[in-house]
Amino acid sequence: MKINPYFRYIRTFLKILIFFIVFIFQSYDNAKCDSLAIKDEKVKTAIDSAKNTENTDHLEEQGHGDKFAPIYLLLFFIITGAVLGRYIAGKINQPAVLGELIAGVVIGLVLFQFNSPVMTLIRHQDDVYRIVQSNLTENVTWEKAVRENLPDESFQEGGYGIEMIKIMESPEFPGYNMTVEAIFLLSSFGVLVLLFAVGLESNIDDMLKVGGPAFSTAVTGVVVPSVLGYFTAKIFLPDHDPNFYLFTGAALCATSVGITARVFKDMGKLNIPEAKIVLGAAVIDDILGLIVLAVVAGIISSGSLEISTIGIILLKAVLFLGVTLFIGAKFLRQQIKVAAILDNKNIRLLFPFALLVLLAWVSDKIGLASIVGAFTAGLIIKEEYFNDALKDKHKTVKSVIEPIETIFAPIFFVIMGLQVDLSAFVNFNILGVALALTAVAIIGKLVSGIFAKGMDKKIIGIGMVPRGEVGLIFASIGKSIGVLNGTLFSGIIIIVILTTFITPPALKWAFESYDKKRLDS
Repeated sequence: MKINPYFRYIRTFLKILIFFIVFIFQSYDNAKCDSLAIKDEKVKTAIDSAKNTENTDHLEEQGHGDKFAPIYLLLFFIITGAVLGRYIAGKINQPAVLGELIAGVVIGLVLFQFNSPVMTLIRHQDDVYRIVQSNLTENVTWEKAVRENLPDESFQEGGYGIEMIKIMESPEFPGYNMTVEAIFLLSSFGVLVLLFAVGLESNIDDMLKVGGPAFSTAVTGVVVPSVLGYFTAKIFLPDHDPNFYLFTGAALCATSVGITARVFKDMGKLNIPEAKIVLGAAVIDDILGLIVLAVVAGIISSGSLEISTIGIILLKAVLFLGVTLFIGAKFLRQQIKVAAILDNKNIRLLFPFALLVLLAWVSDKIGLASIVGAFTAGLIIKEEYFNDALKDKHKTVKSVIEPIETIFAPIFFVIMGLQVDLSAFVNFNILGVALALTAVAIIGKLVSGIFAKGMDKKIIGIGMVPRGEVGLIFASIGKSIGVLNGTLFSGIIIIVILTTFITPPALKWAFESYDKKRLDS
């Protein structure tokens, strides 16, 4: 059987990439402890002995060299993996974003197998945050905060508890954590730039034209998955706390606009009516999702429903979008003319970038997701504003922003893949429940486009399917407020993984029939 030469190149490149990852990260290799449920004394003995052998080696490395060098190395692997993933995806006629996600899974799997401390901290950032908060707010020692805030299941066979203690009590922990924080910063910036670029290519007037269908799509996409998720969880896990069912339903209402937007953009379909409905619905869905999350979190924490909380969140969302769109329409042209006096050459890059980060900060500060601010910033920027004020009429905002998006947007998708813990697939009980919930999560979103008359309902429904980073946020909050334990958290992660991975090829399939119908007509 003759092997396609492209796959020979891919196989060779993968071998070289994995070799270098193994070679470089073996310096991070730490032996894992094989004991079962290890408690205080055994933990202390294991960690102390490990620290005694490691501290001497690391002491000589402190005080010299570039402290940011590990970030450069990880960025090298992320960008290389993204390029390779896109190449492979292109050769098998799949969207580039799917290749970037899978590249992240592969890189994460290799680094995790070789006990990379950075990889362990990326996988368990919620534990790190809880430990740091405990140390700062509860007036306890660092060692006590570390050992008391790791979940009990992390010390069971195959758990990460011992490894986390070794890392967090190591003198290298600040450096490791700085690397992780920097990578997450770049990842967050990637999704902000992506949503800004999507807003830039969207038109407010066109979105208002599909406002009714977008709103009905968003509401249907929130209500149906939430109800289906609640009852599916109750059927498959009957002995759990009622709060778990509420939260599971809420988690299924989330939609990740980033992944769908990237697929639409890669396929040149951002300007079709279905794409505008999906993107508009995703923004509304994000706002409704925050309201649902606030309601459910309020019920879980206080046992009562605060109507005022719902009203405040809704009021903030309406005011933010309304005020931003008003300012953009009435004052942005004059603001760009003033900015052009200060720097006529680079203002096409600097002004949109400054507006992007400002609105992302404002939307986060008032309790909305920062991606809403980024999308809105792109939405109010118009090329004609710059053409009126600048001498150079050849460049466009899109052309100067595109190189930044090309670098940072793939980082976001690779990091999403990097956080996938494949061990969750080994637990067949939770896997079965997760698959059932994934099925209803997909069905609930597929029916969201049912009221969009004259549109391709498949494209709208599939476009609303991925949970992505929004699902991860829901899962993290559920774990932090105690409604999800480690196993149930993994179940939600499986839903996020499957809905994220299934969307790009499904959209590609839907667009093939969409294009065929248009050609036939």
